[in-house]
Amino acid sequence: MKILLANMPIKFNKKENLEPPLGISYIGAVLKEKGYEVFLKDYEVEHFNPGELVRFVKEKNIGIVGTSFRTASYNSGKIFVDSLSSVRPDIKIIAGGHHATAFPENTILDLGCDIIIRGEGEYTAGELIGAIEKGLPLIDIKGISYKDGPYIKNNPDREPITELDKLPFPDRDGLSYDSYTLATIITSRGCPFGCIYCDKGVSTKKVQYRSPDNIIEEIIFITKRFNKHRLYIVDDHFFLKKDRTNAILDKIISLGLDIKWVCQARADGVDEDILIKAKRSGCEQIMFGLETGDEMELRYIKKQNTLEQAEKAVYLTKKAGIKARTNFMMGFPVSTHASTRNTIRFAERIQPDIVRFFAVTPLPNTELWEKLYGDKKEITGINWAIFDFYNPSFETKELKRSDISLYVLAGYWHVLKKRFIPETTVFFFPNMIRLLTKVIRTKKLRGNISQYFPASINLIRDILPPLLKKGPIAALKMIISAVNLESKI
Repeated sequence: MKILLANMPIKFNKKENLEPPLGISYIGAVLKEKGYEVFLKDYEVEHFNPGELVRFVKEKNIGIVGTSFRTASYNSGKIFVDSLSSVRPDIKIIAGGHHATAFPENTILDLGCDIIIRGEGEYTAGELIGAIEKGLPLIDIKGISYKDGPYIKNNPDREPITELDKLPFPDRDGLSYDSYTLATIITSRGCPFGCIYCDKGVSTKKVQYRSPDNIIEEIIFITKRFNKHRLYIVDDHFFLKKDRTNAILDKIISLGLDIKWVCQARADGVDEDILIKAKRSGCEQIMFGLETGDEMELRYIKKQNTLEQAEKAVYLTKKAGIKARTNFMMGFPVSTHASTRNTIRFAERIQPDIVRFFAVTPLPNTELWEKLYGDKKEITGINWAIFDFYNPSFETKELKRSDISLYVLAGYWHVLKKRFIPETTVFFFPNMIRLLTKVIRTKKLRGNISQYFPASINLIRDILPPLLKKGPIAALKMIISAVNLESKI
């Protein structure tokens, strides 16, 4: 049995996310251990052409196609499956990921796929494909939903994988690893906190951990096999269990591993000692999901930390020599003009090295979704294309969608202008000379340009994609309105 596993981007052929996908890579590794021939396609970096996809499926004699997508990339998943219509019913199509887990029945009917894998997919996929190959009934396979004549059946959920060390390392050989600027690795699954915007449909509130030895073994494998020395640790909160984190960092330091790494963390989960050790072990950047700089919004989203903790975390991270990136969301159902301006002023006060502002996007399987849409199964007529973290998908009592979009732009300008203006005037030519010198020496522009023009790259990279979609005249009007709004903050 030959199998194709494909990761879906928000938009095809944009190359906006250059991080290797772990979902299809883990499933691919498990299937290869069982003797299947597996092909991986990551359309975040690969060019997508429907005709080329069909030819590939026919030439390789693919029997099963699996596709993984989030809510933001659902439309791409639909395009992908529709492209395979000319080779159906010769192949089985299986879908997985957060969106399919949240809406299995609707996904089967709307997407036209045969089977949904809900939650973690490694062991489910292995059992499922074995049953398909042997023509066995699917009724005993936990964690799937599937067509059975005119009906759709939802088998019982599969228990979370508790012994993560027993999983094989992800199948990175199947990906075009030269296309990525770094490697991805996950050291734990799950998050115990209850933020209202976070989807716990795949990784649950009960956290499962890999052992430090198993993690170090994979890091060494990545550096030797793929010559990747920059890692993104994709855990929801890498510093959650500090004794384990300390053990990992101690091993990296004692072995003298030549790596640089970035991770995600909560503001209440770091302290000065562990940050100093993280820096020694190669930590370059920590991403903090602060989400808001307003006390009322902070309580509403059930973040369970304080603005004081957020400010201290950014300060200590920068003090340790690590870049602090902060993410904020604008337009919660309770948001007002005052609360949104509080967030922008807070972001300006703490001065992170990198700042990101997003429009609040309610995701399925979250409390926020329930507050806005009620029964999550009633989803007829929803336009999934706007669930992209750039376009506001709803209005609040005070804020129109256009207000939220303007506040996002105004936030970037308010926080970054004090650094952006000197970078593009007084220091432009000296920094350009330094940049060109380094590019000549390293033969790389990507990664180096942000070192010398950090505020400029932060500003341009994050405001251009949504603006370009609106056309030049509309974009110019938005920029002027956002600058005027920023002057009042």
